[in-house]
Amino acid sequence: MDALSVAYQRVWDSFQRSPETADGRHDTARWRAQAGLYAACVIRVPVEAVQPKLTDLREKLAGLPGVRLHPDHFLHIMLQELGFVVDLPRYPDELSAARLEEFAQAAVGPISSMPVFSIQLGGANSFQDAVFLDIGAGRPLLKLQERLFDLAAIPRAPEYPYLPHCTVAHYDGTTPHDDARELIGPWRDVGFGELTMTEAEIVTLDTRETYPELTTYAVIPFEG
Repeated sequence: MDALSVAYQRVWDSFQRSPETADGRHDTARWRAQAGLYAACVIRVPVEAVQPKLTDLREKLAGLPGVRLHPDHFLHIMLQELGFVVDLPRYPDELSAARLEEFAQAAVGPISSMPVFSIQLGGANSFQDAVFLDIGAGRPLLKLQERLFDLAAIPRAPEYPYLPHCTVAHYDGTTPHDDARELIGPWRDVGFGELTMTEAEIVTLDTRETYPELTTYAVIPFEG
């Protein structure tokens, strides 16, 4: 078992031991209070790559209270969060439009040096606050994220080590833990599909919406 597989298994083991789920919704009061956009570097996951299994899983998750499913257009693998784009940054998770452009230019080198490669999506897994798909053969994403983190506008150390994943739903804190564990367990070894990684994308999100469209700021192809 490789290091990433071990990491995903540890997440699942931790979730099984947890006594409850947590609220993992991203659209907090501060999110909605921002006048500007939110920027991030991501890899989009087209819903066709994880069908028909994702539809089946969604149907089951929809039967649990307190689960909010991510829509098709919001499926992605986060590489690096960049922050709220504001005129006068005052907090670590804010950056100016000029700084966003600087990041986009600096990210060309690390991203374009990546070769095209394929990943496997699945099985299903769960943090305490969200349901996600494991990323098989995703070690190149670890190296890429490490390089992007050094360029990012959020200098603070992350609370948890980076683990590539595709979130498919969030809990709102009221989902019965035992029900979630029993539902997701049979999906732990289910493969959802394969996706060829050809590019990364810097996107912006409208903070006025719960699940906004990922609006393209820059597309950087893998060419290495």
